[in-house]
Amino acid sequence: MKSTAKAQAQVRSLKERLEARFSGSATINSVRQANDANGWPMLFCSIGGVEAATNPVIAVRIKSQDAVSKDVFGNALVAFSPHDLELAYETAVPARTDIIKAMAELGKMGFKILVKEITAATAVTEASIDAAAVAASLESEVQWPSKGM
Repeated sequence: MKSTAKAQAQVRSLKERLEARFSGSATINSVRQANDANGWPMLFCSIGGVEAATNPVIAVRIKSQDAVSKDVFGNALVAFSPHDLELAYETAVPARTDIIKAMAELGKMGFKILVKEITAATAVTEASIDAAAVAASLESEVQWPSKGM
């Protein structure tokens, strides 16, 4: 059994904060929400919604951690909490200041942040994020709340 409700609520809140953080920016000025193939929420921050290779794109995905155990039917479970937050960007772009702006907001969430650097000249997509290795794993006051948002 999987519920994406907590992740969806968190990404809605994060989207509003990132839109405020990037508003009036000469670089990243657009934040788009989407879901990956498994239903986990994603955000794509870009210039005017252009998310092609060599354009500045910062992607964020929130996923629940595997609960390790199975349910009574033998299906895999994911934990209600904690969640991992994946931050991905193409190595050549975007500007470091934009990455720092995003990290400032992500750090407030209390999730484990998995930084993934996408090879230069490769578009930041769900597939490229899945294929990328974790470049850094940052834990900032990981929260284990027992109630939904």
